[in-house]
Amino acid sequence: MTSRLFLSVSCLAFVGSATRVEAESPCMLFRRADIPALRARAESTEYAALWASIVRQAEALSTPGAPGYADPADPYPAPAKSAYMDQSRHDMLLVHRIGGQLTQRMEALGFAYQLTGREEFGRHGAALLLATTETYPVTLPVVSKGFAGGRGDIMRGLAVGYDLLSERLDTDQRRTVAAVCAGYIEFFREEFENPKSWWYRVHNYNGVNGGAAGCLALALKDAYPDKIDEWTTHSRQIIDRWLTAAFDAEGAFMEGVGYSGYGLSNTVLFGDALRRNGGPNLFEHPTFRALPNYYALSLLPGEKVFDARNDSNYVGLNVTALKLADVGPNGGLYRWLWDQTGSDNSFLRILWHNTVPPLDPVAAGVPTAMHFRGRGLCAWRSGWNRGDVMFSIEAGPYLPVTHNQADKGHFTLYGLGFRWATDPGYANEHGPKGRGQVLAHSCVLIDGKGQALSGAGWGTNGVIRRYENCTRYGYALTDCTEAYNRNNAGKPGAGADHVLRHTFFVYPHADAPAYAIVLDDIRKDDQPHEFAWQMMLADGMAVALGDGRAVLKPYDASGNAYVETPPTTPETLNAVDPQQGACRFDLDVSAAGEYTIWARVRTLAEETGKSDSFFVQMDDGKPLAWHMPGKRTWTWSRVTSGPGQDAVSFKLGAGRHTLAFLPREPGAQLDCLLVTLEREKPPSLPVPAAAGLFFEAEAGVVTAPMRSVRCDPPEARLVVRIHADSAPVLSTDVFAPEDYHGPAAFPRLRAVAQTVTPNFMAVLLPLPAGVKEPDVSFSSEPTARALRIAWPGHEDVLTWPHDGAREPEFR
Repeated sequence: MTSRLFLSVSCLAFVGSATRVEAESPCMLFRRADIPALRARAESTEYAALWASIVRQAEALSTPGAPGYADPADPYPAPAKSAYMDQSRHDMLLVHRIGGQLTQRMEALGFAYQLTGREEFGRHGAALLLATTETYPVTLPVVSKGFAGGRGDIMRGLAVGYDLLSERLDTDQRRTVAAVCAGYIEFFREEFENPKSWWYRVHNYNGVNGGAAGCLALALKDAYPDKIDEWTTHSRQIIDRWLTAAFDAEGAFMEGVGYSGYGLSNTVLFGDALRRNGGPNLFEHPTFRALPNYYALSLLPGEKVFDARNDSNYVGLNVTALKLADVGPNGGLYRWLWDQTGSDNSFLRILWHNTVPPLDPVAAGVPTAMHFRGRGLCAWRSGWNRGDVMFSIEAGPYLPVTHNQADKGHFTLYGLGFRWATDPGYANEHGPKGRGQVLAHSCVLIDGKGQALSGAGWGTNGVIRRYENCTRYGYALTDCTEAYNRNNAGKPGAGADHVLRHTFFVYPHADAPAYAIVLDDIRKDDQPHEFAWQMMLADGMAVALGDGRAVLKPYDASGNAYVETPPTTPETLNAVDPQQGACRFDLDVSAAGEYTIWARVRTLAEETGKSDSFFVQMDDGKPLAWHMPGKRTWTWSRVTSGPGQDAVSFKLGAGRHTLAFLPREPGAQLDCLLVTLEREKPPSLPVPAAAGLFFEAEAGVVTAPMRSVRCDPPEARLVVRIHADSAPVLSTDVFAPEDYHGPAAFPRLRAVAQTVTPNFMAVLLPLPAGVKEPDVSFSSEPTARALRIAWPGHEDVLTWPHDGAREPEFR
């Protein structure tokens, strides 16, 4: 209560302290003299489509009645709460929504105004900026009590808006806006120097808010010239502390690739603005030299996304990578990473244009294996092309309070163009059945239990006891014992005497491709228990099980075909166009009810956000604009309505009905669908007949220009051979988490053994087309267990001692 009162008074004090309000605009992002060159660049062939999109967005935002109009009288209507999220979390997330919308609007309207000079953009943008500061000061509870990063989002939007649009305000309005902005900076200064704040020092919010506050300070330099040095210096200190504490010496970010991008987005924006205004060079921090190696080692071979470890989804990089290519060390590697994975539809792509030549990881001297010591992550790979293989394992410390999952000892495996052993992605909760827990990771369960609960302030510790890398193999020993016994809050896990995991990544050699070996030395006590070894799988894998053997064969589309809206379709249809075709299905409903539609969809477009929607129509009803997940891999998703993804269901009587998928955006693809009474849990392939009405997309009536596309099934496969002291029983199932993220389905391969010490030995063999499966044998000799893998021209042998330190030997 005391700090809120102080900040309220502080904010009001700034109303009278602005010395000059005739802003030198713009000054933070670029200067007026830069506008002719920026306009010419925006209109060039390379950026014309992006520039046209920004102008259309500005027109929609400023035109009453248009889709996307932003009303200054009610700039941020509160969204409905998700059925899966509690009210408290919903309320704390509102500030993120406000900040995100404000930033998007200020960037589109401000940049379009500066380059076109169109008065309606300037007037409307300024009106939104003023309405935001009048309605959402930092002292408002929805702002002050929300997640701290949301205040950083708002500060970024305020900084961009003040820099690009404040000239459209009168003197009194500028003074009002500047005072509220100053209040945000002062709030930031107090809360980010409080060690009791859970985001102190390490959390990505330090980069988000430190960078945003610095940008806002620079934008306000004419209004508060006596404060500019103090404010920007403090922002630099917060950022420097974060870059030092949250990234290890090898460049790995503690919270994963995705959150590194979020934290760096405002940091890099501030660094660029600071240099433009004659300040110190933030990009000299050693983290910026090491960071691209971490990104390169995390990139899935031949894909555009990074490994989804520790609360990161499978994502690429944002536009900060483009700027780092221009200003940071290892610029060529940053440029290559941007070219491979970058995605951004904002004006920053135009502003940060550069011609730095890309340098691929091999040319840049990036090693094919690294141990990120501070993070506790080991990664190996045979290369970066689609035919290469990548393997990683993690067991590091929990740094309060950062994003964390029950994933110590969890491994991932990718290669040959497929995701074999996967990660569930983002999850920040510590419910026992959430996707962030060990149930959704490639670890071992003991009597159905695993590591202590992690997430939302709780975390567990693991240790990389040993790491090696040579020309034939890479090796790591992970110790996860503490994680299975307790978390940082003292909450118990399954309990175990020891949990040690040995992993090998064997490099391609002679006639053998790359592969991995996983050995588990785990014991709870001297009594038999059920040990369940599990490996998380990607959706779209056909799994054949045998005696200690599983063969995974991927399929691109479930029936080797899918239906798509061709990429040549007009960019976005705001209403159904009969001339653009359809994919229609005849439904024979046996019983009246309220039905849900689940569909397996993806988009392969470069800009996924412009290719991720269909219109969906039931019978003669109003077509719904369904904004599906913008993912490049096939994903089950429930049909919803509008950009807010409002839940919908269809009341169908018994008898015949017609369901139609109609074009809305080019490049959207439909594999198959299920019409079912099940609202909560997404299906998984193969879909049982009892689940509802299942259709392959190509079985519908497809009219041009929508089209059906055939695809040949891939020939690559993964062979898993697994052995234990008690013969393991292999099975597959689907883990359906119960958490605030909503329905999801994560396939698992499981091997269950009833024993005192299972001594799991698993061989993971990604085999390219045409490569014969090697003979794999397990044996127990007087002093050690032995694993032999016989390739046509040589034999790999691993021995694992029964007793002592039990250090395995590979030869």
